[in-house]
Amino acid sequence: MNTNLDTNNDSSNTLYIVLPAVPFLNKITNADWNDAIKQIPDNSIDLVVPDPPYGMNFQSNRRAEVYRSSQNDNNLDWLVGWVKELKRVTKPEAHLYIFCSWHNVDIFKREIGALFNIKNILIWGKNNHGSGDLLGDYAPKYEMILFVSNGQKKLNGRRNANILRTARTQNKNHPTEKPVTLLEYLIEKSSKKGDVVLDTFAGSFSTAQACKVTDRNFICFEIEQDYCKTARNLLNGTMKSLF
Repeated sequence: MNTNLDTNNDSSNTLYIVLPAVPFLNKITNADWNDAIKQIPDNSIDLVVPDPPYGMNFQSNRRAEVYRSSQNDNNLDWLVGWVKELKRVTKPEAHLYIFCSWHNVDIFKREIGALFNIKNILIWGKNNHGSGDLLGDYAPKYEMILFVSNGQKKLNGRRNANILRTARTQNKNHPTEKPVTLLEYLIEKSSKKGDVVLDTFAGSFSTAQACKVTDRNFICFEIEQDYCKTARNLLNGTMKSLF
């Protein structure tokens, strides 16, 4: 397991709770989640916001730069073990927001629902659509987000609708990149400043960026070294003032 530690604290007013017992805190961690998560203590995570492989062998060919397909996206063999580890590391009242696709949503619901309470399916409505079958199917303009609870925790703020309209990214940093603003919204609805947010499939570390903006701590794992290099530029470059 290769772990890169590349965050630097400065004298900004950003609030972070010092948790020396929790490894990988506020780090760019190049590691397989299955290895790294075993080092996280039981009941230590306040919120989980991952964008896992959907098990549909996705590969985008729309851009001039064709991305390789995501690792583990050709099967869901990892799903049962992943859910068990999430149950172990989350606090009794933690929320989870798990991105998903209609292709395998029933499988995700079955395995996650075995250990957690699935409260809702949020719909992220995008401002443009994917490709797929251009002539024989409707154009996809949404993704699903399973809203999951490990207890009876209440949401912050007023009650909002389960349809979230946020512009999609241009996928410049990752083939399935999620908008930082969308992640900020979810993080603020289900956590407080100083909480620890886990993302086991970090991609370009959009969750980490959202945590920096909202004054949360993050633990993010990404198995692809190239995406970790991209994250260094994003977090230590464009987001430098947040450190």
